[in-house]
Amino acid sequence: MNRLWITVAFTLLLVVSAGRTSSIVGVGGSPAPPRVRLELSPGYIAISPVSRLLDAVTLFSAPQTFGFFGVICACALAAGVAKAARNDDAGKTRRVLRQLAIAFVLSIVAEALAIVLPRPMARLAVDDPEIVSIDFHSHTRASHDANKQFTAERNREWHSSAGFDIAYVTDHVKWEGAIAGRAQNPVLAGTGTSLLTGVEGHYHKVSTIMLGMTQADTARLTHWGELKRGVSVSQVQPVTIAALPANLDSVGAAVADTLPRFEGLELVDAAPRGLGQLDREGARIHRLAMTAGLILVASSNNHGWGRTAAAWNLMMVPGWRRLSPDSVGALIEKQFMSRNRNAVRIIERNRPAVHGAAVVLVLPITAWEVFGSLTMSERGVWLVWIWGAWLIGRVVRRSSAGDLPVETDEWVGADNHAPTS
Repeated sequence: MNRLWITVAFTLLLVVSAGRTSSIVGVGGSPAPPRVRLELSPGYIAISPVSRLLDAVTLFSAPQTFGFFGVICACALAAGVAKAARNDDAGKTRRVLRQLAIAFVLSIVAEALAIVLPRPMARLAVDDPEIVSIDFHSHTRASHDANKQFTAERNREWHSSAGFDIAYVTDHVKWEGAIAGRAQNPVLAGTGTSLLTGVEGHYHKVSTIMLGMTQADTARLTHWGELKRGVSVSQVQPVTIAALPANLDSVGAAVADTLPRFEGLELVDAAPRGLGQLDREGARIHRLAMTAGLILVASSNNHGWGRTAAAWNLMMVPGWRRLSPDSVGALIEKQFMSRNRNAVRIIERNRPAVHGAAVVLVLPITAWEVFGSLTMSERGVWLVWIWGAWLIGRVVRRSSAGDLPVETDEWVGADNHAPTS
């Protein structure tokens, strides 16, 4: 009966939460612009309970991940203790600890599956043909801290599956990935996802994304990726973006310098620590960008793990679909050089922005946002999964009950006769 009530409760939650939240939002939780939507493939919808769960786990910040583990284990411990209190038999402590261990292992498994499981991705669809979707910060296996299976073509596939038109490959003072990706670019940018060249280095101890630099410009960088003074060999001054996570005091000192002349600042960095800084210091990042005249951007900072895009950058580039990828890159970088603070519009996946002690609320907030943002097709799939699980459980329990031996009052001896005195 308890399992039936749980199933009914989930069904009611699916009904009352319909249309309550959105899968994508603008900066600060504002509504997403018209003609922009999150597109879900039939494969994503078919396994929606798995897809949505793993997307949510991927979008946790580092503190939220610890909160997720803690709350799951605390609930398992409380349930185990309550059950043990009703059973006054030996071994109840062992059973409580076993239940706690199972909850912890399941949490670890969910995190691991979110990182490594191949699965369909939710992608951003933009109906305006003049808008290009961009990622300014991604990696390939050329970076020392990236997945060694994450080639340039796997980077392209990830970005294409997420709805990006352009992705900059910005490995750590390495060029192999960017060169390989650029070699396989489509002739026209509008016919497929293009990979453009950049590099991630440092300046004033701040991770710095430099767009438009190529291997020919290696001499402009120190061994540790510090940008030297002077004009690049390609005769192009790189567009520089201060990356997160970082000490914002250091970022303020770096952007105040004239070399490099920073044009951008990450607001959303999809690494767990970057998302944590967004949750804690989002308002301060906005103020710093306003004071220094910087363009706020979002970055996947993808190192080859996970199948969830946290945010996209939308820019108006008329006619970009008919241009070569390099020409589109030049137009993108030109808008940064002009310091047009309205040049980039960030679209984010909706996620809980809780931090500090509030991370204990990450589960109910995430659950409400997930249930509230489901499409009608997904709600139908969830109902099939929920009631299917209840039905299977009921059949299994009845089958197990039917296998139990029937107790009788007879004493059956070896010769199949009752013993006599």
